[in-house]
Amino acid sequence: MPKEIRQRTTEQIIRSAFRDLVREGHKNINVKKICDAAAISRATFYAHYRDLYDLIATDEREALSRLGFEDYAENYTDPKARAGIFLRVLTHLDENEWLYRYYFGVQGNWYFSLVLQDIMAAVSAELVRRGVFSEQEKADLSVLYHTTGLMAALRRWLEYGRAKPCTREAYAQMLSEIA
Repeated sequence: MPKEIRQRTTEQIIRSAFRDLVREGHKNINVKKICDAAAISRATFYAHYRDLYDLIATDEREALSRLGFEDYAENYTDPKARAGIFLRVLTHLDENEWLYRYYFGVQGNWYFSLVLQDIMAAVSAELVRRGVFSEQEKADLSVLYHTTGLMAALRRWLEYGRAKPCTREAYAQMLSEIA
């Protein structure tokens, strides 16, 4: 088995063990618990990740990359298309509620927000390139402003639990209208 395939497989095993622990509701997840669940040594874990937070960051980044925020630059001026993007995000949150509750709780959502800001910064650069924003500083400020608001709205959606005040579609439409 080539080295990169072995490396990806081991990383998937580690992330799967981490997610299983989160799904099962374990508190105080640490490297030892992950290694035990993955049936690997600590040395193997540290050959792939610097620490627990590196694992969490990698997992968060992968999850966010599947949400389609890169489509946001293409659809920045189209409220209907933005609503579709937000609907995808809310659907993903609902399907993985257990994981996002953990993400938002580990560092109080600080790191998750930074990952989202990185993704949105690429969107910002594209909007500057297209002339939607004339200044990079204004685009950067917009990213910060919208990321903070979006994080609060997503956290609120999770906090509603089963008692959501409206449908996903309606919430996505509201987000689109204020974005």
